[in-house]
Amino acid sequence: MAEQTISKAHVNAQNFPNLSQNFIIDFIYNSLLFEHPEINYEDVKKALSTKEFDSTNKQFSLIINHKKALDFVLDLVKNNQPLTEELLKDLHEVLMGEESNGGLYRKVDISIKGSNHTPPSYLKVYDRMKKYFLTLENYEGDILEKIAYSHVQLAKIHPFLDGNGRCARLVLNYFLLMNGLPPVIIYQEESKEYFNALEEYKVNKDISVFVNFLKKKIS
Repeated sequence: MAEQTISKAHVNAQNFPNLSQNFIIDFIYNSLLFEHPEINYEDVKKALSTKEFDSTNKQFSLIINHKKALDFVLDLVKNNQPLTEELLKDLHEVLMGEESNGGLYRKVDISIKGSNHTPPSYLKVYDRMKKYFLTLENYEGDILEKIAYSHVQLAKIHPFLDGNGRCARLVLNYFLLMNGLPPVIIYQEESKEYFNALEEYKVNKDISVFVNFLKKKIS
């Protein structure tokens, strides 16, 4: 695969993209739907259009916290700020809101329903995450492979107890934007192709399937 020419092109304050309200609604709705099928599109529109925060409404909180997490990512990009391990934990904490496990690596072993891959033991999470960031920092070669790696490896480690998918999709868009590429929405009708691509990496260590999926998304 030929190396992309966008090796270190960053989105700066001058050319920073303004995401449309429709994009924001679609992104949050589709990302939440993977883990929270009870969410509907009108819920998202309503939650994002009101100024009154109803902390007792779980669906409302999920939506608003996701918007805050997206804003967190956009601020990082606007300020050309590298994503560190501490900032990833901060992002997850924003995403999870008042939940007690926000920003904390899991302390139990887990399995993922429908996957042939079992995430590493919680005892290995700290080491795997340090290697994850070290690999990203020193990644050489195809920029799309690096962007794909930022998503699929985080999904494979599954470092948090909850919200891993949502967090990983935010990280994916962070790296796309930081490299001058458009952010993406992974729609529900693409879920089978998306999960198959993740599974190919998790089980067979084949990142090319997700890279090709990503190419179609940004073309």
